[in-house]
This record gives sequence, structure tokens and C-alpha cells, in this order.
Amino acid sequence: RGAAGRGDAQALYFLAKQYAKGDGVPQDYTKAAEYMHQSAERGYAFAQNDLGVLYAKGLGVTKDDQEAARWYRRAAENGDPLAQYSLGRICFEGQGVPTNITESLKWYHQAAKQGQTDAMLALGYIYLNGSADVPVDCKIASQWFQQAVSNGRVSALNPLGSIYEHGGAGINPDLLRAVKCYREAAEKNDSDGQLNLGRMYLDGSGVENDPVEAFKWFYLASRNGDGVANHYLQELRGESPLKGQVLTSSQISEAICRAEQFAGTTAKKEKPSSNQK
Repeated sequence: RGAAGRGDAQALYFLAKQYAKGDGVPQDYTKAAEYMHQSAERGYAFAQNDLGVLYAKGLGVTKDDQEAARWYRRAAENGDPLAQYSLGRICFEGQGVPTNITESLKWYHQAAKQGQTDAMLALGYIYLNGSADVPVDCKIASQWFQQAVSNGRVSALNPLGSIYEHGGAGINPDLLRAVKCYREAAEKNDSDGQLNLGRMYLDGSGVENDPVEAFKWFYLASRNGDGVANHYLQELRGESPLKGQVLTSSQISEAICRAEQFAGTTAKKEKPSSNQK
């Protein structure tokens, strides 16, 4: 507070964050916005980005998408990767600024070069789906998804797996690689990966058909909140009007046992050792 009173931009930013979180002071978004604005006006990039967030969400200020875009742009031009991603997103969506795919790609690329994985994912989906301004290019899409994976983004394994499963512009189908991607995501407890791996076992795509193993992964995906997995479970239990494979009670018990064993092993891996602080 003392440093902020002397006009220190970083101290003003930290003080704004304290009020936004209610950390050591009563939560007060109005005060947070006031201090954030002072820091942003002094050129502090993190404050410029966060002030854009406050305007986008209407926290402590009147919601204003154009003002949010103005502060995102100032932070992006100051080199903040999160602001560059946000500016790329609103340029793509036309939120507070005119829709401009070229401008969007520019900021996504700048953010991605700084390791911003949301921007890598966004670029992957743009090239995967294409638009009036960007032709579909699964090869480029796969490169961005792979880069996101290399930077620790587990969820990028699913669209990467989908590209290998179905193929597309620049990529031939490769079911073995698709299964590998889905399995890696599934084993890291990603619900989409578990659902997709279950599908592959159920269909016998890239792996031998194994409805018990499929049930295991659908069961885990369902426990992680995936609603689509519930439909597959109902089908395998014989509770769905859709015709398909139906498991016996012993097979279902075996699948659940496998799932619980996996969940227990995963929990042990994720549990920190007693000497970690």
C-alpha cells in the first residue's frame, strides 16, 4: 500500500489483486478496478490485461466489451501473452471489435510463440475447421495440437487423435496413432480421452474389440462428468433402446473392477509424498 501510494505500478497491481481476491482485505471489485486502472495507465502489462478482464466481466466497472478490447490491445502490444490470446479470441469472435480472422491469427501466433497453450489450441482448431479466410489444413492443425501437447496441454491430445482417426486435408487416417493419443489423454484422467478410448475399444478401431475395456473407460469418463459416456454405459447395460452389445453382470463387474484399480493407481501417482512442501 505504501509503494502504491508513491505511484509504483507493480505495487498498484498487487494491491488491486488483493482487493479482487479479498486476500487480507474485504473483497472489493470497485477498489480493485481503481488500483488496476492506475497501474494500467502507468504501462504495467499485467494490469492492462486484467483491467480488460474486469471490463469484459463487468467486475467493479460497467461491462464494456470495447473498453475491454482497448486494454487487451494495450497489454498485447506490451508483450503480454495472455492478452495476445484474449485479443486474438475477440478478433475471431467479433466481441468489442469487428471480426477479423487475419488479426486474430496474428495475435494467436504471437501468444503461441510465448508458450501460451490456449493460443496453440485455438490455432489448431482454426486450421482443423477452416473458415472463409482460412482453408482446412489438418497437417498444420496437427502441428499446433502437438505443440500444445509438448507444452503440457493434455486436452490437445483429443483433437490430435481425431485427426489421426478420421484423416483430412494433409493427413491420412492412422488408427494406431489415434488410439495412442486417446490413451495418453485417458491415462492422464482426461474425460474426453477416456470417452474416445472407450469408443475405440467398443468399435474395434485401432485396437481389438473389447466391450469390457470399453465399459471401463466409459465408466471413468462418466465419473469425471462426461454425459455422453452415460449413454454408452446404458447401451452396454442393455438399458438403452439402441441395439448394440450388452454385457453380462459379471463382465460389468470386471469392467468396474478394472476402472477402480486404475483410479486407485492414478490417485497414488498424484498424491504428493510426505516430504513434499
